[in-house]
Amino acid sequence: MTKFGEVALVGRPNAGKSTLLNYLLGRKVSIVSDKPQTTRHRILGVVTKEDYQIVFVDLPGFHKPIYQMNKVMMQNVYNELDTSDVILYIVDASVPMGNGEKFLMETLKGVEKPKIVALNKIDIIKKSRVLPMIEEFKNAGFNEIVPISASAGINIDELVNVILKYLPEGEFQYDVDYITNINEKLFISETIREKVLKYTRDELPYTTFVEVRKIEHFDDYVEIFCDIIVEKKSQKPILIGKGGNMIKKIRKESERELMEYFGKEVSLELFVRVEKMWRQKGKYLQQFNI
Repeated sequence: MTKFGEVALVGRPNAGKSTLLNYLLGRKVSIVSDKPQTTRHRILGVVTKEDYQIVFVDLPGFHKPIYQMNKVMMQNVYNELDTSDVILYIVDASVPMGNGEKFLMETLKGVEKPKIVALNKIDIIKKSRVLPMIEEFKNAGFNEIVPISASAGINIDELVNVILKYLPEGEFQYDVDYITNINEKLFISETIREKVLKYTRDELPYTTFVEVRKIEHFDDYVEIFCDIIVEKKSQKPILIGKGGNMIKKIRKESERELMEYFGKEVSLELFVRVEKMWRQKGKYLQQFNI
């Protein structure tokens, strides 16, 4: 008997969904940042063992959409709630429960599927805070509550065992070697965007998009050309930095990570381009429905 099913990773921005997915897969497929709304795409991570195959779906953080881009992102979330077999609700246990968390909690209560709560970041809070949270989610009707730390790997095996209790029987739907739907082009784009988030901090939180224009493979290196797109002319010098220091820092760190991905030298060329209101344009929005 084998089990197969799809598990939706839902939660507020910065709850740790991407960190958990990367840990489960043993490799990086989803970028990580302490900035909200880091994940924009529907990212699949497939974990295959002898008797089960779990398709984890890392979704954009649950938030109120303003731009058309955000509306597309949130539609992906609601679609996944309809089609998944199990809902894994990731909660940042290190912060007080705000109105956004309460709204998501109420929304999930109405979903008629097995719902598991993973109380994340328990390694940085007092144990006395965990029990009241467990009781609160139990009283709200969630099936299981598992305290974890995605970054430290605490209780992740237990979490997987709990998920398997609710996973339906079925044949594997993916090749045993298949890991993710993230292709080469998207991995490059997201790696660079992660560095932009890291170094520009509050100046450019959500207004950038990385477009991969060209990838050329040679025997001993890969050559990549990308545009970092911003919405305003005033944002361009922030990305370039004084004397080109910022863009150089982003390029160098991106190259190091991409070298690990490709297993050979990487030559990365970055250009900054202004594209007004790109978050409202279909040319870019269609890329969020992978």
